[in-house]
Amino acid sequence: MNRTLYLLVHRHHFADEPGAPTTVDFMEDGEPLFWDDSEDSFTFLGLYSSQQRAEQRIEQARTLPGFRGHPNGFHVHEYTVGQTHWAEGFLAGEQTDG
Repeated sequence: MNRTLYLLVHRHHFADEPGAPTTVDFMEDGEPLFWDDSEDSFTFLGLYSSQQRAEQRIEQARTLPGFRGHPNGFHVHEYTVGQTHWAEGFLAGEQTDG
């Protein structure tokens, strides 16, 4: 039996602060096309057994200082226990041939 868990993270992008220059392009679904992670703060809120529990935590967190001012920074990531992610690694700043 596969077990699915839901990771809840809040991403605060400092460029979203009032008066900050906007340099982020967005895809059609509203997700950023590119983030400079050096301008981000990530907060791990918890690991939940269901999407519903993660969403309940989001509603609670939206009332708290910090999160209240950035209510759209919550992201729930679904993971299956025992499933390998990033199996091929990644390239960061490297150029490939071809």
